[in-house]
Amino acid sequence: MPAMSSISTPQKIIIAGGVAGGMSCATRLRTDQQRLSEQSLITVLERGPYISYANCGIPYALSGVIPTDDALHVQTPEKITAWFNVDVKTNTELVSIDRDNKTVMVNDRVTGQKEIMPYDKLVLALGAEPITPRGIEGADGKQVFHLTTLEDLDGIKQYIKDEGAKTVVVIGGAFIGLEAAENLRLLGLDVSVVERLRHIFPPADGDMVYPLEKELNAHGVNLITEGTVTKVTPGEVELASGRQIPAELVIMAAGVKARLDIPKAAGLKTGKTGLAVNEFMQTSDKDIYAVGDMVETPNLLLRGLDYPDKNKMLALAGPANRQGRLAADHICGKETKYRGNIGTWVCKVFGKAIGMTGLSCHQLDEVMGKDGRQDGRHDWVTVHPVNHAGYYPGSCRLTVKIHFDVKNGKLLGGQVTGPENAGVDKQTDVLAVALTAGMTVEDLEHLELAYAPPFGSAKDAVNMAGFVAGNVLRGDVEVVHAADFAFETSKGKRKSLADYFVLDVRSPKEFENGHIDGAVNIPLGDLRKRLDEVPKHKPIISYCQVGYRGYLGYRILKQDGYDAVNLDGGYRAVFEGGFDDGLKPVIKRWAPN
Repeated sequence: MPAMSSISTPQKIIIAGGVAGGMSCATRLRTDQQRLSEQSLITVLERGPYISYANCGIPYALSGVIPTDDALHVQTPEKITAWFNVDVKTNTELVSIDRDNKTVMVNDRVTGQKEIMPYDKLVLALGAEPITPRGIEGADGKQVFHLTTLEDLDGIKQYIKDEGAKTVVVIGGAFIGLEAAENLRLLGLDVSVVERLRHIFPPADGDMVYPLEKELNAHGVNLITEGTVTKVTPGEVELASGRQIPAELVIMAAGVKARLDIPKAAGLKTGKTGLAVNEFMQTSDKDIYAVGDMVETPNLLLRGLDYPDKNKMLALAGPANRQGRLAADHICGKETKYRGNIGTWVCKVFGKAIGMTGLSCHQLDEVMGKDGRQDGRHDWVTVHPVNHAGYYPGSCRLTVKIHFDVKNGKLLGGQVTGPENAGVDKQTDVLAVALTAGMTVEDLEHLELAYAPPFGSAKDAVNMAGFVAGNVLRGDVEVVHAADFAFETSKGKRKSLADYFVLDVRSPKEFENGHIDGAVNIPLGDLRKRLDEVPKHKPIISYCQVGYRGYLGYRILKQDGYDAVNLDGGYRAVFEGGFDDGLKPVIKRWAPN
């Protein structure tokens, strides 16, 4: 892949795409005067009628949470022209690239007039396009919409108004689909979500998204997982199972793919998921750059792992903006490199939120092989700390799960769930910084984080996760996970409760509220006096509500010669993780603490 060109300062720069990455590139170019003169021509082509709008906020404008569409317009062509001397052409799309003559053909979507434009440097910010899954009969019906542009938003709102639609099916259970489902439900519509995989938010782990699935159900959303839509007809959709679901409106939110038709036709190198670029965002043509959702960039966490596909397309606004700025710097003669990404996101569903950074456990299984954890290559721990000091009013519990390499303790990923205003984003961001810095779980133990009773705890949530993971890494505790009992590996390994004596060290009242099927209750304070009730001929699972008392019980047992393990995350991880198969919790009523 080429590095910086030695040619003179370009005078004509064309940027195809006027949203996140493209507009960041344009504005950075004009303000970086090291090599680019004020007289240089910067032209932005945007195929839609708007530039620099907040497309991530589009679902929230459906319900009026964002009261007007005008609030989504970050900039206007007139303002960009006045401030940055950039020629913005809306409703103008890139048609083709002639690399030999360094020209592009563009089309005015209003008049249909085509024009040939020369360039010295070309920046592609064409983004991604929504996917319509193959094999859905009727997917082109008038009641079927995507939700990625302001035009899509206007079309859906007008359709609901004109047709009086009351029932909607959302196909896809990731960001756009769930945000759309929430806001259509807030409008009073009868909403169903169909996700073809086992759980929503497919990049995350099932136990972490289960609370959000319950939140959807609690707000009247009909959630169908492991479902495949095969047919759309006026008034309903049909699943592969034959089930029919009322649907006067259908939102297609089954993911996105990079827009590659034009760069492929121009002979630019592509990868498996996007356009190939180097660390300066140059394509295989040194005078053509590409940024944003259409490119493949390296995943920092895969660099040190034996996994062939280290470059991936990443459809996130933050990386796109940084890439646009970096491409502008390189055009202007700066050697700033794009360092790669780790993949960090956060999303809310009604009153619950989930954040994730790095690789989830099931992604690590894909990277390291499905038996990566069983073979001792990676592991995880789950903690349930309060979001701020428990004695300060309004505290609530979060669930924090971190994943790490068992050889060296290197942090590989993290997930956080909890109430929407409980700091899920804060804890996710701290873990993202730790991942970017290449920190270990033992480093998390030593982080000094801001504390005051209204904002946090003296033992911060990330610190707590580090303490527990550090104990595992150093051999101070051996843990077993609820997932070990719920799922088989490729080698058929699935633990059975019948092989263990299950010891509940909580209070009798907690045990009465709900417990794991077959567990024996010996409160922690009584355990030393009642050790004769614990058999030594089989291994012991010690557990409590969130893990700490279970750990103390484990230490008592181990020091008295028992073969014991502690249940990671305690009973709360079983109940809130949805593990009602392998562990079969007995629930009378759920009283979380």
